[in-house]
Amino acid sequence: MPDDAAIEKAQLLQALGAEVVRLRPVSITHPDHPVNVARRKAAETPGAVFADQFENLANYRAHLDTGEEIWQQCCGRIHAFVSGAGTGGTIAGVSAALKQNDAGVKVVLADPQGSSLFNKVKRGVLYTWHEAEGKRLRNPFDTITEGVGLNRLTANFASGVVDDAVRVTDREAVEMAAYLLRNDGLFLGSSAAVNCAGAVKVARSLGPGHTVITVLCDGGARHLSKFHNPEYLKQYDLMPEATGSSLDFVHEG
Repeated sequence: MPDDAAIEKAQLLQALGAEVVRLRPVSITHPDHPVNVARRKAAETPGAVFADQFENLANYRAHLDTGEEIWQQCCGRIHAFVSGAGTGGTIAGVSAALKQNDAGVKVVLADPQGSSLFNKVKRGVLYTWHEAEGKRLRNPFDTITEGVGLNRLTANFASGVVDDAVRVTDREAVEMAAYLLRNDGLFLGSSAAVNCAGAVKVARSLGPGHTVITVLCDGGARHLSKFHNPEYLKQYDLMPEATGSSLDFVHEG
């Protein structure tokens, strides 16, 4: 796994008996990218299985069931589904299932700053300005969120039907996480915070009377050292500032 991921994610795996190899973030084309190292280790280890969760379409197929469950639990009254993309399996599988039931359901990608998928959906080009020479501030892209956003097109994401995209800033994600804890008692991770901020943007664009669905895909306990760490947030001037129940910190786009 990348060595800039929250340390508690590695610690949990180690507590479960796994050997964790932390690697510096590099391009997927580099032989020492975590995916490529995992592939080699699986090939070298008798009985090992390389899950290949980014490209293995079993991921997408599993979330066909997620989409059908959402459809049934909402009694078919769904106007939009909003989700970020880590591997792309969730948004792809859910989008396919929902659109099979109703082609009019709007599927919207919630993408963190620095990810290329926003431009892929909006303009058909997999690019972000952070990729420009001299602009990249950190690797793999310029955000404190983890587990969401990509600078490549995966087989899982490509299998989905995504109609639109909204951009979610780090400030919006941090404020949303604090809002949900303060108002709803939900302690969520950065991916879920991105999803919820995106859902607010889509709900506003659709107006009253519409049902907008998202998923709370990660908990805050795996983000204590970074996303929920005041000292870490202070380094990036991202300490939550909003109070009360207002969602004014979520902006258009």
